[in-house]
Amino acid sequence: MDGPAWKLFDRVADDYDEVAPFFAQFGAAIVAVLDPPVGCRFLDLGAGRGALTGPALERGCVVTAVDAAPAMLKRLATDHPAATTCVMDVESLAFQSGSFDLVASSFVIHILDDPVAGIAEAYRVLAPGGRFALTGGSARTSNSGPPAQPASLGSRFNALFAEFAAYLPSGGSMGTPIDCADLLEAAGFVELRQDVVEVATPFADQAMLWRWAMSHGYRAFIEDLPDEHRHVFHQRVLELPDDDLVLRRVSGVWSGRKPE
Repeated sequence: MDGPAWKLFDRVADDYDEVAPFFAQFGAAIVAVLDPPVGCRFLDLGAGRGALTGPALERGCVVTAVDAAPAMLKRLATDHPAATTCVMDVESLAFQSGSFDLVASSFVIHILDDPVAGIAEAYRVLAPGGRFALTGGSARTSNSGPPAQPASLGSRFNALFAEFAAYLPSGGSMGTPIDCADLLEAAGFVELRQDVVEVATPFADQAMLWRWAMSHGYRAFIEDLPDEHRHVFHQRVLELPDDDLVLRRVSGVWSGRKPE
């Protein structure tokens, strides 16, 4: 993928989470496990369209939402006017140290140019005793939920991406695997914890699934495929079986506390 990841999200802002509320479902589940108290100074890091912001506001948090994609934040501000919005680089936050009680980042840290810098900034802007939470896995994970069934939409979709990854050019797609526990510990966080959240998103048909794939980060993978393979990939998505059109996804939510 050429250029910063935020440029893709700026392009898809109008469609992001509109085809199917996948990230909103995850956001509600994540905020539920974090359980922030009323009045919590909540920073939504890489906020997108507000998957975390909305549920945090509903719980009475004082929410600041930051994202590098102006179009995403414009839509967030319209949908959630009670939030303070700032177009900002997650790796270089323009906030004073100790400004927030809880910082959360959903499906963002792994697509940063420098995940270590992003987590260091989360640590800096937290008040002593505050927590930072992010989505992702770790070698320390003992159980991230039930295994996907071979005939499930999630398994079939995963297999399709794995097959076509061989055709990506060097540096294609976006994002890299991260070890959440190792990154949190290296940044200085203590009392690490993993929660697990799961969503199930139904699709009316394969054409809707394709539109959804093109409305968020998967689009980077698809656009980076050579033309002939992209067309085949599209056709293969449309040919996925009809017996299960519910996408079930599980994610770890790792968090750590900044020492007092």
